[in-house]
Amino acid sequence: MVVRILMLCFAGVVAGPLPAQGPQGKPVPPLNQSKDSVRVAVAQMQIDHAALQPDQDTVDALVPWMKRAADQHADLLVFPEYLLGSFHLKSALVDKLCEQAKTHDLNVVVGGWEHFPEVAIKQPPDPGTYANTLLVAGRDGALAGTHRKMHAAVGPNSPYCWPPDPDEKGENTMVLGQENGIVDLDFGRIGLLTCYDGYFFESFQMPSLRGAELLVWVNARGGMVEPHIIQAASFITCTHVVASNQSVGCGSAICSYPGWKLDHAAPEPGSEALLVGDLDLKELRNQRLNNRMMHQRRPEIYGTVSKRWQPWRAYPDLKPFQYDAPESGEGR
Repeated sequence: MVVRILMLCFAGVVAGPLPAQGPQGKPVPPLNQSKDSVRVAVAQMQIDHAALQPDQDTVDALVPWMKRAADQHADLLVFPEYLLGSFHLKSALVDKLCEQAKTHDLNVVVGGWEHFPEVAIKQPPDPGTYANTLLVAGRDGALAGTHRKMHAAVGPNSPYCWPPDPDEKGENTMVLGQENGIVDLDFGRIGLLTCYDGYFFESFQMPSLRGAELLVWVNARGGMVEPHIIQAASFITCTHVVASNQSVGCGSAICSYPGWKLDHAAPEPGSEALLVGDLDLKELRNQRLNNRMMHQRRPEIYGTVSKRWQPWRAYPDLKPFQYDAPESGEGR
């Protein structure tokens, strides 16, 4: 016994002390329901901008895609960003979305501009009265969950998309979400993020840590949803990742863990597509149960990422991008 103690002490001297233990993590609630696999459909499409005006019924444009996904026996259909247009959560439009999800026996993810209760829908909306919100309509006909975009996409006229344009409104004046939407569905748990959220890797990491097995990244942009981001997110977070984009762009994809390749992708700009793929949830859960990166996380040393650093201050001799000053009389 004495020899064993001395050996352990010697090992501590040679190898160094054991790492400090961080704060006790929160247990993640068990799944309410689960299946061994899920069939996912992703719609790369768009609808006429005229249909996005207030009081227009945008669900009708989604129904043909729901039928196509249902014909493929999909469990989950993911649409691109913005397609619902403007809405209130308690409205005939959202009720109709949920009814159609039930009719087609689908879980459906789609987003638009949520206007807060008691706020009239108008364009442009008043600052602080709206959010870019994803809805999850369950196949049981109920609204299963929501997600508000956490990072505002701004600066479309800058080569760096920063800073915001002078007097820019749009997402620059919306209410930002504070954490990812996490939704339990009949096959398992999903985590939600919207477009620019995906450029902040924490947006993928946080829902995985809270138990999401499938990350749903909804987009609407003229470019391509980057496959290297999708694949890296799958590997680092130990999740399957699904991305959607409007057909004005491309890059909608289904990616199974560990992300070595995209299982299905729509890489052609301007093309409509319905991607359908099966994802193994049974094996993913074994991977997540034993994932070494989850077990060896050291949150006590990650405080740096939660502080407001200003790395651009390292270049005092460089001039940041600025917009041209308006000519006399403009903007008045």
